[in-house]
Amino acid sequence: MLRGKDVQEIEELKRQGLSIRAISRLTGYDRKTISKYLIHPEGVPVYGPRAKQPGKLATFEPYLQERMQAGVWNARVLLRELRERGYRGGYTLLTDWLRPQRESARTVAVRRFETPPGHQAQVDWGHLGTVEINGEERKLWGFAFTLGYSRTMMAEAALDQKLGTLLRMHEEAFRQLGGVPEEILYDRMKTVWLETDERGEIVWNPVFLDFARYWGFTPRLCRPYRAQTKGKVESGVKYIRRNFLCGLQGREPSGLSDLNAQLRAWVWGVANQRVHGTTHEAVAARWGVDQLSLLPLDGQPPYPYVDDELRKVARDAYVSWQGSRYSVPWLYAGKQVWVRERGEAVEVHYGRDRIAAHGQARHKHLVVTQPEHHRGIPLGARQEHKILVHIQDTAPVVEIRPLAAYESAAMGGGR
Repeated sequence: MLRGKDVQEIEELKRQGLSIRAISRLTGYDRKTISKYLIHPEGVPVYGPRAKQPGKLATFEPYLQERMQAGVWNARVLLRELRERGYRGGYTLLTDWLRPQRESARTVAVRRFETPPGHQAQVDWGHLGTVEINGEERKLWGFAFTLGYSRTMMAEAALDQKLGTLLRMHEEAFRQLGGVPEEILYDRMKTVWLETDERGEIVWNPVFLDFARYWGFTPRLCRPYRAQTKGKVESGVKYIRRNFLCGLQGREPSGLSDLNAQLRAWVWGVANQRVHGTTHEAVAARWGVDQLSLLPLDGQPPYPYVDDELRKVARDAYVSWQGSRYSVPWLYAGKQVWVRERGEAVEVHYGRDRIAAHGQARHKHLVVTQPEHHRGIPLGARQEHKILVHIQDTAPVVEIRPLAAYESAAMGGGR
């Protein structure tokens, strides 16, 4: 049986006008064989490229895609999970597959999508500049909260990015916008999440998660490697810088309160009145539709947040706060406590109990102590009793003998 390329050669020679005899002489094939393939070319077998065999990862690719969409990109974590599901390939095979996936995630064009009314909002924090207060220069931070459907915005400037400030601004946004969206999307800011566990799952800040449950919304983080995947990429702080701050030239605010008053006037007079460049509709017109689908506030009081920080008490029964150290009762050494400021006082709480209260240190690097906190402390009680050896390094000891002993030894050696 001739191969396809051999038949093609015969057909080409025939087209050139050669006889079957001449073709037989040139190719060495029998004349009957040549005639057979020229008369019935449909019987010629056609060989194409072999079908690609599925790789060891092929059956696991849907699972990997699902895990990456959930934010899990760590190859070691994924390998462990694949092993539990029967994967028999190696680590290098997995990392070779992941590499282009990561590259694609970094470079792929942002897919814009429209969220339903009331479904989603986006939070943006960013640096706005500085403000001088009592001769001290402080950083200014901008907070922007944008509804996904209408693009209606709430914005405010603050002196810090602490969790308490973040929660207060959320509640002000709920009040100004008329309700709470079903979910809120964040950059990977440490005030809302702490870490990812060994499976790559998000570990939320417990206070922030409790706040979200209190108001009934679901927090979500942008996917790793794609900070731009906040849906429609509504960079509220960038818009504030380029539009509002540029318009401040010649009318500089007198302070933070004045800045926020001007910012709010700009938000509701300009930002929320414009025709949006993506929707091509007036923001204010779509806001009415958004409001109908937001979760109602129903007069719910503010979240009962106390601006504490979790600290660990040192073994010497002191806790660090704002660069100084404050004593606590020695029984709490090694425990986690909450520290907060109350006016001019620094309070330390263990659970619901206040275990210490001090006047605030005048400056950093001070040690503030209440003697009763350390009274009765069992000094050294926790130390282990070690068995030690004491060696004194001295000169060699030479035995002193009577002279007669040496004479006797010499006489004995002579016999």
